[in-house]
Amino acid sequence: MAEARDIKPHMEVVGSDGMPVGTVDHMDGDQIKLARRDQPDGQHHYIPLSMVSRVDGRVHLSVAAAAAVTIAGQTLGGELPLVDDPVPPIRNRQVEGAPARRNFVLPWLVGIVGLILLLLLLRSCFVRPAEVAGPPPVPTPATGTPLPVEAVTLPGGQQVSLAPGSLNYSLQQYLASAEPAPRTFQFDKLNFDTGSAAIRPEDAANVDALGQILSAYPHAIVTITGYTDTQGSAGTNAQLGQQRADAVVAALAGRGVDKGRMTARSGGETNPADTNANPQGRFDNRRSELTVTAK
Repeated sequence: MAEARDIKPHMEVVGSDGMPVGTVDHMDGDQIKLARRDQPDGQHHYIPLSMVSRVDGRVHLSVAAAAAVTIAGQTLGGELPLVDDPVPPIRNRQVEGAPARRNFVLPWLVGIVGLILLLLLLRSCFVRPAEVAGPPPVPTPATGTPLPVEAVTLPGGQQVSLAPGSLNYSLQQYLASAEPAPRTFQFDKLNFDTGSAAIRPEDAANVDALGQILSAYPHAIVTITGYTDTQGSAGTNAQLGQQRADAVVAALAGRGVDKGRMTARSGGETNPADTNANPQGRFDNRRSELTVTAK
């Protein structure tokens, strides 16, 4: 801190940012009395000596000019201000040796962050059991929600679980009815990967249920038709469609359905069920259909 004897009348007083605050009138104890000609209200204002960082040709303060003017305005008449540094703490890079101002913001920030963390911790201790209990139901690809399943009793007393609206459910209702043949059903879960005639593992349960239904209605005669998308030549797709139909017939025969009741044929890339312009549409077209020709 500078000494009072170093400060002389008519010295210019500047803030830590180099901006003018006023002119020294004279020292009044441990305060600098500013000349009133430099003040907007024409009154003497005072700057505490403790705010002086150094003295050369001018009196350099440790705070910016705006803060010094505010403090000087509060010390009108020589009374010391209640607050000695109302501005945020920074170090003035324009004046070497300027002391860093105290940090009033950081303690508040630390306190707020600590309070938020405490609230989160307390909340985690009181989570209701329902919020963490068990995995959610597995969604189906088509609707995003689990399909309802109905236990259907087949002729002979065997039961099979079927989803209403599925091919197997509609086929069972049709075979149990007096509705005449023919009628065609499109599989909802028997599509094929590109260039493949292998039945996908996720469709095996659908084929199992279909085998149970056809076995329960031994008089039903069916035709299985295999289809493709438009990728590849028409000749290649005709062969691939036949291979897919043969694969379904073989799978049903492996589940006890008399192979003599089933015919496999190819639909190739004809009669698409969806567009071939995007992957989903092409997947829908790589399908198989079942036609009941007699019952």
